[in-house]
Amino acid sequence: MNQGYFTKECTVRGIVLFCLLAFFSNFGFADEEHRHQWTTSGGTKVIFIQTSVLPIVDVSIDFAAGAAFDPVGKEGLARFTLRLLDKGTETSDEQQLAERLAGTGSQLGGTFDLDRSGLTLRSLAFEDELTDSLSIVEEMLHAPTFPSEILDREIKSGIASLNESVKRPGTVASRAFYEQLYPDHPYRSTGVGTEESLRSLSSSDLLSFYKRFYRRTNGVVTIVGDLTLTRATEISEQLSDALPIGDEASEKLIAPDVGVIDRETVIYNPASQAHIRIGALGVKRGDPDYLPLMLANQILGGGGMTSILYDELREKRGLTYGVYSYFSPLRSEGPFVISFQTRKDQAKVALDLAMELARKFVREGPTLAQLQNAKRYFIGAFALNVDSNAELLDYYSTIGFYGLPLDYIDSFSQRVENVTLEEVNDALKRRLTLEKTIRIIVGPGEEFSRTDG
Repeated sequence: MNQGYFTKECTVRGIVLFCLLAFFSNFGFADEEHRHQWTTSGGTKVIFIQTSVLPIVDVSIDFAAGAAFDPVGKEGLARFTLRLLDKGTETSDEQQLAERLAGTGSQLGGTFDLDRSGLTLRSLAFEDELTDSLSIVEEMLHAPTFPSEILDREIKSGIASLNESVKRPGTVASRAFYEQLYPDHPYRSTGVGTEESLRSLSSSDLLSFYKRFYRRTNGVVTIVGDLTLTRATEISEQLSDALPIGDEASEKLIAPDVGVIDRETVIYNPASQAHIRIGALGVKRGDPDYLPLMLANQILGGGGMTSILYDELREKRGLTYGVYSYFSPLRSEGPFVISFQTRKDQAKVALDLAMELARKFVREGPTLAQLQNAKRYFIGAFALNVDSNAELLDYYSTIGFYGLPLDYIDSFSQRVENVTLEEVNDALKRRLTLEKTIRIIVGPGEEFSRTDG
């Protein structure tokens, strides 16, 4: 064994772990004393992380109410329901809500994806400012009116944005990819909708969606900040009580069909380059294969300039300026995607090479040195990505929404270290055979010789 290398590697690992421990110590939640989880009297799940570095409180409330819950023919409904929560209540109009929020110095935001919709609030921890900003959020959640004149305005804006986006080849490729990967599953929708579906939306549609999905037992409250446990409990009850009661169970999605077809589709577009998406079904949140596959993906295409795909397609052959791959875990199986752009006349060569490289990687797996490098990156990057209240809110709201272990952050580095080469190879062969993939090529014309799938 090379003693110098061994010493250097241990030193780097020690520094990273020391930084993690120092960070957790500064935020004061390395032990269970500062990390809490409970359910409100109304049935809303809550996570509270007590910190004391800054006098700031970050709050989120998420619902299983993302794009996947759009009714057929009403695509875009979930997005617009969230979009209009702050546009009017029974006691305040859009302008009054904005002025009141500005007066507190607070920041209101939103979260939206296939699985969830939610509001986020950042406020000073001082009682007057916090009380006022929370009362505004409570009002939005309790009595939104979804004014029809504002909905009309937002729909016009949405349609204009939609008509512009469908001209972009990257958007065309992504939409076609999801539609073909999830032909009979709600994940086929991006949540943007179509011009027809947006024009069909009414205030009553938004109100019905709100009453069904923005209810107590379908929500998760996450609080990170300089508060006592007693005050955090009061806040969670306040927000939970503002919500409709509704059914007792959380909303569920059907599992996607794992029997993905093998299909290649070429879509003509006047863009200067071909936009390519390759993919298959991946993993869901909480899957035991998640970490082995994420480490494998880091080596294949997630590691930027250090990845296999980048080295072979960009550095050695000049077929693209950039290529990346990723897993997007969701409540049901999310996609695995390889994405890149290339010249139209070399789209076939680049696509075939990317497929060959990915399949070879699945067959042979990574080397031990590649896996060790991926582990070091994951541990180091993770430490840098949890260095603020807002980032902690993002992580813990995901933990709460998907029902992950409460010690997920604290145990992350050790779980990464524990992944073996055998586990990575086994997960690749079982979960990512790539025998059947969806391949979307947007851009080529006659220069792409293969027949559409």
